[in-house]
Amino acid sequence: MKLIIFVTLLLLSACNKPDPNPELKDPIYADLNAELALAEAAIAAEAANLKKFQDELAAVVPQTGQIKYAQKRVEETKSKLARHQQQRDYFELKIAARKKLASRAYLEAFHKKTDWPDPEEWRAYQLEKKFRSAKKTWDVKERMKEAGAGISFGGEAASGNNAAPKGAGSQH
Repeated sequence: MKLIIFVTLLLLSACNKPDPNPELKDPIYADLNAELALAEAAIAAEAANLKKFQDELAAVVPQTGQIKYAQKRVEETKSKLARHQQQRDYFELKIAARKKLASRAYLEAFHKKTDWPDPEEWRAYQLEKKFRSAKKTWDVKERMKEAGAGISFGGEAASGNNAAPKGAGSQH
């Protein structure tokens, strides 16, 4: 009798069941949650700034010219707050979509007995994120530094050697 119970427990514990929450193992899902937390922190900071600037606007002395600056700060802060709220909404939608995708991909990998999450998908996500967050302006000097080119924009070599080459004396 004890042997039957032991064998039954052993068989039940040895069953290979899919993970009910595979998204918790997904690095992309975790990164999206981190981005959402950053957006929510930015919303809290901008809301505090908005309150402060609205108080300053209410305290401005009329006809001193300060009201324009106070109104500008309030409007800029409202704009930033709206942008951060849009980011939060975006990340909430991306997280929900990623959760569904991760569950589906995990079940496919589980039934095929392959590795999940796919490291290539994570690398592609990181590359896409790098490109999304890259500067959108072109700076020639910065690109030259990144490329390691030894040229400065004064027309001379970066080594600072302005002397004429040997053997090139002044011939009149």
